Amino acid sequence: MTKHKDGYLGNPNLKPVGVQQQFTPEQVQEYIKCSNNPIYFIKNYVKIVAVDQGLVPFNMYNYQESLIKTLHDNRFVIGKLPRQTGKTTTVGSYLLHYVLFNQNVNVAILANKQATAIEILSRIKMAFEYLPKWLQQGVVEWNKGSIMLENGSKILASATSLIVSCSMNLPTFPFKLPKTSSHQYILQLHRVNQPRCL
Repeated sequence: MTKHKDGYLGNPNLKPVGVQQQFTPEQVQEYIKCSNNPIYFIKNYVKIVAVDQGLVPFNMYNYQESLIKTLHDNRFVIGKLPRQTGKTTTVGSYLLHYVLFNQNVNVAILANKQATAIEILSRIKMAFEYLPKWLQQGVVEWNKGSIMLENGSKILASATSLIVSCSMNLPTFPFKLPKTSSHQYILQLHRVNQPRCL
């Protein structure tokens, strides 16, 4: 597969590997702010799809900002949260920050169905595509079920399986686990991997 100079595999919204970025002084300051503060990054640069409005900036509620702060400040997080509160979008936005501003990190998005995990990854990928090029990492791999960035960071989307998360030694963010197995699954993940779980 060849990388086109106009974008990764011809996609002009994706920065290919090896592109030299010329930063303005303002962009350097913004990059530093974004890398140090995921809430600032998300509020100012992440776009989401709102049902009635289409593509919009992600204006988080206070509880979503609190969730981001909790994820960012704590190594181990297990959350029991209500349905339909935007937690998937919130955590997905945080994961985008996490892989952009940390080198050689691996993240697994696990759901009870492969299609659900891939849909969550697709939201992260869409937000990545709408970032300015100077905030993007070069794209090494951009597949339906995974992405790999030039800084060595990766995101994998998979159905829940201890084999996937344990064999790759990944920080894990399970979504939508089956009720009957989620407690046992998280306990096993913690024993083997000591991940962040939500």
